[in-house]
Amino acid sequence: MQLLSMLGAVVDDVMILPTGYQIGLNWLGHFARIIIEGVGIVALGIIVFNLVLKAITLPFDIYQRVMMRKQNLVMQKMQPELEKLQKQYANDKQMYSQKMFELQKKSGYSMLGACLPMIVSLVILIVAWQGFRAYSQYANLNIFEHMSESYNSAVLVNGVNGIDFRYLNEEGSEYFVYTDENGEEQRLSVTWENGKELDFEGDISYVMTDVPIGEETAKYLTVTSKNAQNYIFYYYNMTTNAVDREYKVDCTRFAAQIGNVTAADTDSEASKNALQAAKDAASAYVAGDAASENALKDAAKAYFKTVGSEAAAARFRGDAPKFLWIKNVWYPDVSYNHPIPAYDNFESEFRSVNVEMNGEKKSITSLLNRDKYNDLTAALSAEKEQANGYFILIVLSIGFMLLSQIVAMKSNKTANKYQTVDGQGATTQKMMLVVMPIIYAIFSFTYSAAFSIYMTMSSIVGIIVTLLTNLILGKIFKHKEEKEFVEEHTRKLPWMK
Repeated sequence: MQLLSMLGAVVDDVMILPTGYQIGLNWLGHFARIIIEGVGIVALGIIVFNLVLKAITLPFDIYQRVMMRKQNLVMQKMQPELEKLQKQYANDKQMYSQKMFELQKKSGYSMLGACLPMIVSLVILIVAWQGFRAYSQYANLNIFEHMSESYNSAVLVNGVNGIDFRYLNEEGSEYFVYTDENGEEQRLSVTWENGKELDFEGDISYVMTDVPIGEETAKYLTVTSKNAQNYIFYYYNMTTNAVDREYKVDCTRFAAQIGNVTAADTDSEASKNALQAAKDAASAYVAGDAASENALKDAAKAYFKTVGSEAAAARFRGDAPKFLWIKNVWYPDVSYNHPIPAYDNFESEFRSVNVEMNGEKKSITSLLNRDKYNDLTAALSAEKEQANGYFILIVLSIGFMLLSQIVAMKSNKTANKYQTVDGQGATTQKMMLVVMPIIYAIFSFTYSAAFSIYMTMSSIVGIIVTLLTNLILGKIFKHKEEKEFVEEHTRKLPWMK
């Protein structure tokens, strides 16, 4: 314990989100991840993902349109009878529906045959969308996980990274257990002794340390570098299942080394000021000022946070999932949202989401609280204020959705006209022209720009498929109708019948 008490505790308060924690994905989420990350460009990957889904559901769509076309032909043949029923039961909707169903059954008309493929296709799309939404959260969290990785790496550039040993006592025999480079378990025979250094090759020192915790004493391993330039060390409890490193800084080493650090021309004013403050505090510490140790700790902490946040900012600006005018596709295409959200918005999005690593689950907000989030994003003040988008994708998604509804309504015009005695079916279809774009608008303002890209592409592909299938099926059925008409009106001699 003497070694620990001689060293200042600073870095542990600076570290951000532990790397390796991720949102769990189901197989559909992994499917979306493989496609989107395989393409490399997020927006283009979303488009490819949409095309793959459309390719999967295309046979169902075509079959549904073929069946609907057949049913429309049957409906056209029933049209005179339906018009009579509409007039006869103009004041009795229930009786009209009953008679209409009887006529449909007699004529071989079946809505289920036309709707079933559409239902199957819709279920596939909904399930796939859930997988895509899970991946969206996964990818969004990955941004902050990667930023944390850069932050921590920048802070620990003068640190040490040793082997993760586990302490094992079996039938009186003591071992240090670790996994080698080949993934095989290795054992070192040891005798535990407080303050004893592990006899292990390398430029890293492993010291056995007893740490009192309540009435018990925990076995900790303190890991330091033998190189004086590395002033950050760590220690961890060897008897727990997970290695939770607690980082510290050696004030004497830090004070000696920080004076050799020079600011680069590309460094920001904030980092230059933090570096100079650390140098001034180090000079006072070396001079033996009684109050200098705490001042050095505060200066070192400010310096580490500045270096870390600027590394995180550089990582975000290099990896940000941009798309044309949109700064971050995982947030809505609106001017009042920002590429880097305020913590309240971040916390609201991930409040109910757990992350996991090696089977261990934790809430995101327990790993990345307000203070750490603000430290992580401190150098991204511009991204916290600039507009993420300008509503363009939202307008496009609503517009193409409206257009797809119009195309679909015209395709089903005959069926909608006679579904009810007063033509309410057609009226309902017109109402959908208003309701569906409103629903899309709500989702587009609530969900990410990635959602708007997905839905815009979905509507465009849907319109193209509808127009092409209507054109092709129109020619096929027109030829069939002409053939039936000729056969029906051609006089046949008795021997030809």
